[in-house]
Amino acid sequence: MIILTKENILSYIKEHVPSLQLKEPVKVSMIGEGDLGEDVEGDGYCNYVFRVSDADGYSYIVKQSTEHLKRRGRALTPTRNRFEYEIMELRAKIVPQYVPALYLGDPENNVFIMEDVSNLKLIRFQMNKNHLFPELAKQGAQYLAATHFYTSEFYLPTEEYRKLLAHFMNAELRVVMEDGIFLHIFGSDHYDAACGPEFEEYCKSIRFDPNLEFQRYKLRHLFMSKSETLIHGDFHTSNIFADDTHLKVIDMEYTFGAPFSYDLGFIIANIISQACSAAFRPFDTETHRKNYVAYLISLIEMLYTYYIQFFFEYWEKDAKLEYKITNGYKESLALDILRECFGFAACVNFSRICGDMDTADFDCIKDNELRTKAKFASATIDKMLFEKWDSYNDIKEVIEDIINMIC
Repeated sequence: MIILTKENILSYIKEHVPSLQLKEPVKVSMIGEGDLGEDVEGDGYCNYVFRVSDADGYSYIVKQSTEHLKRRGRALTPTRNRFEYEIMELRAKIVPQYVPALYLGDPENNVFIMEDVSNLKLIRFQMNKNHLFPELAKQGAQYLAATHFYTSEFYLPTEEYRKLLAHFMNAELRVVMEDGIFLHIFGSDHYDAACGPEFEEYCKSIRFDPNLEFQRYKLRHLFMSKSETLIHGDFHTSNIFADDTHLKVIDMEYTFGAPFSYDLGFIIANIISQACSAAFRPFDTETHRKNYVAYLISLIEMLYTYYIQFFFEYWEKDAKLEYKITNGYKESLALDILRECFGFAACVNFSRICGDMDTADFDCIKDNELRTKAKFASATIDKMLFEKWDSYNDIKEVIEDIINMIC
């Protein structure tokens, strides 16, 4: 197996993809080198990712999976790269407008080559600069609803659906989420020391509350046992490139069978963090701050609303007849997705903010006192969602609760 480097990558491309005629001078860089910033893909923790661009402005991403997490050292099979390429091929057939173009899949060397979409921007870092994305809720929801519905048993023949789940079992990366989101970070004794002992004690009060612990394990079991579709698995704001009119999704190696609601909860968790950060980080005027916080809260509502709208458009067009004619099925499914997605949002968000890992949403606040207040606010919303996720009946109820916590 060849190990790609900046020195040998051009010869690799010439040998494996001669159709990519690169005009000299060609620039090769490794994504994630140097300081963390907008050029860092979320999968930089797991893989080696190169950008190759030529004199005519053509640019490609070359991704090679490794046997370990690059920044955490955990052993993982490098063959996950093949599954990521395969799921990108499948999703490109469903929503080609949201998936980077693919040029090569090389399972022997755990490499694939795809379109470089960095003409767009990672939305996490743009949100840190208070940028609005007018189409994000609609486009993000459509990507999720389409890829979820068309890899579910509501649409696929039952045997094909079961084979798809078996093929993308992805046991090793499942564990990263099953334990990392629901167990290990919760069980960690390492908290953000810069936030002081009060923040640590508050996080521990959430972590060790018997009722909240029950809710966490209940959600973990739901995540592990309810295989409704092939999820993205890591659908956060550093895995979405966008501008005012376009959107592309990357980093699909965490694909496996799970609830419809999980991806939606994952992205909502990120928006909750952004809203809490915006409530405390600097703005040119207080009106600008209030408007941006309001935009982020409305984004949470619109993500769910558009998801349900698109999902049931596909349902009416392509769902199996036995589901279509069952009274109340759609309404029950929409309610399950509503409740579960906010339970998962609490798990995802709290696992990110209580520990000592980098959290760009909050790290952009340079004043440590304000940053601490923002993280307190986010943890408080998580606590509320843990307590109430399975009692909500309407998205408006959730939004009202979030508004009361932030505004």
